[in-house]
Amino acid sequence: MTGQPFFFTSYAVRRADSPLVAKFHARLQQEVRIKRGRSAPSDGFLDTVSLKLGSGWRPQLVDALRTTRVLVALLSDDYFDSEWCGREWAVMTERIRRATPPGGPEPVAVLPLFWVPVNRPLPGPVSDLQYRTPRLGDAYADSCLIDVMRGDSRAYHKFVVELTDYMLEISGTPLPELDAAGTGAMAPAFGPVGAPSTPGPTGAAAGASGASEVAGTEPAAVGFPLAGAPEARTAGTAGTAVSTGTAVPMSPVEKREFIELLLESDVCRTRDAWDVYMESIHSLIRPERLNALSDGGGVHTRVTALVNAALRRRTPDVLRAVADAFAEQAGEEEARPVRGRVEAAVAKWPTT
Repeated sequence: MTGQPFFFTSYAVRRADSPLVAKFHARLQQEVRIKRGRSAPSDGFLDTVSLKLGSGWRPQLVDALRTTRVLVALLSDDYFDSEWCGREWAVMTERIRRATPPGGPEPVAVLPLFWVPVNRPLPGPVSDLQYRTPRLGDAYADSCLIDVMRGDSRAYHKFVVELTDYMLEISGTPLPELDAAGTGAMAPAFGPVGAPSTPGPTGAAAGASGASEVAGTEPAAVGFPLAGAPEARTAGTAGTAVSTGTAVPMSPVEKREFIELLLESDVCRTRDAWDVYMESIHSLIRPERLNALSDGGGVHTRVTALVNAALRRRTPDVLRAVADAFAEQAGEEEARPVRGRVEAAVAKWPTT
């Protein structure tokens, strides 16, 4: 590979499936080259050297990461335990932050894919993101990428083609390059116990790492269609985050009870009902975008991600939309307890 790579495959090195990672990377690179042609950078970067805790960044990896346009993140339990994967995520987060105009939309540059099933809470920077999209095919919607690879070849072909097309769609907005020193000094967004992190959300993501420790950074715009600008988790960051203050809209117990109240309803009981519910929320908060549409971990994680995202906003508009959309689908009578808890939270909303 020479010059700036178009995409960077981020993964946790594991002896058992490293050959399959390399195979997927090569197939994706082939499709990118077919679609982009000879005149545009089409190579991908895959680091096949396992970086040990405490070792330095290799120059080739630093140069690729600080200049690439797209990070393809292959999620696994081991990925979230990797300091180096956390650093790669943090670097792209910072580049996205620098590319975002004041008050404007954040470019998408990180595409998270479930490489294998994830059996743990997602780290804070990852927990509220959009991981699934129908355009990648039904096989992936109900499975993980490594199983799609080893299954129906037509389904795998569709996955790679659609992923490539989406990568090309989002690549129109350039990202600023970071200098090598800044890239090498980036703190990880997540990683092993002891790595710098901030507290993650409670509920389904309890105990996970939080956002990047880099001063001034925010979680990046990540994911597929319907994903949007995420909420900052650290005090003092700009955007739509709830500022620090003496009041907390919901205590951990109140939030858990609110999540259970939503889960008990038909609104969240089936995937079709959930999709309608989220469409209603989006229609109420436009032109603002919301990225709490995670499929990881099932309906409980999706509802938890939605509530976490709503509570992190600077204003209670999204939380009110949660109640209004609930009433649209379930009726005002059933929505009364939901509205009551929302208004109680609104009364305690922190001031900026």
